[in-house]
Amino acid sequence: MKRPGLLVLKLTVSAALLSYLLLTTDLQALTRRLRDSDALLLGLAMVLYAAILGISTWRWRVLLQAQGFAAPLADLSASYLVATFFNNFLPSNIGGDVIRVRDSSRLTGSTTTSLAVVAIDRIVGLGALYALAVGAYGFGGPHVRQLAGATPALLVLGLLFGALAYVFFRPGVARRLMGFSGLSRFGWARKQFETVQAAVHVYRARVGAVWAAFAASVALQALVVLYFFNVARALHIPLPLEAAFLIVPLCTLVQTIPISFNGWGIRESVFILYFGQVGLPRESALAFSLLGAGLIVLLSLSGAVVWTSRATAAAPPAAP
Repeated sequence: MKRPGLLVLKLTVSAALLSYLLLTTDLQALTRRLRDSDALLLGLAMVLYAAILGISTWRWRVLLQAQGFAAPLADLSASYLVATFFNNFLPSNIGGDVIRVRDSSRLTGSTTTSLAVVAIDRIVGLGALYALAVGAYGFGGPHVRQLAGATPALLVLGLLFGALAYVFFRPGVARRLMGFSGLSRFGWARKQFETVQAAVHVYRARVGAVWAAFAASVALQALVVLYFFNVARALHIPLPLEAAFLIVPLCTLVQTIPISFNGWGIRESVFILYFGQVGLPRESALAFSLLGAGLIVLLSLSGAVVWTSRATAAAPPAAP
């Protein structure tokens, strides 16, 4: 399917789901809950989100430095803000990764190397998200472990991350897979593969940097949960913290499935399902999801300011 058609399909799925959820929810209760939200707690959520962006940028810098590239933190912060803006306003949350790859390739001199760094950054982040969900599953009690789909989702993801870890820590596995697939016969594919392998080899030799990035990712994902937990508190929703540490990661993982526009509609549906299982009404789940995600979209507009200022600075001077 061509990209315009896929975009229309994603928008249709999101619009249909959101319309259905709004039509089947007590809108007066939803509006009242949003209107009575605590501004101070929402301010705290915004501070947490700023910390999330800061740790995300630092993690990216650690992974670049492990490859031998001294990346200015200010430049990376500006790039990450622009990437966050594109993640929220393009039909796929990998749009921001294109910005990061483009910006960091000016430093690395190789688009493929930059792509490998961003890919490792993504994988480490998702791995930390999974680890957080597993911890919540193990220590959250029976009422948390009984959430719909939690057990099979964590088992499947465990197999996936286990396979990725095996490929990373066992040199030669990726090369054998490359040969088995037949891609090694193509020169362009072999060249790109060798570049990626070189980057991965550096991380194997400097595994401490990977563990530092993973630790930062765990802290980052914990802050994401606390961000949404503060949104719940601002809305006067009695969401248990132990439930939030499993519900938010599971929802984050589910909304990465590319069947809607940036998870809109899917995210709200999953929160309604899980809120119902912990005894909370659907209007609470809908208010929680809309406000939490909407605030992130609003905050990401700072990236548009950075992007606009970049475009203005790069524009050629007007002819006299």
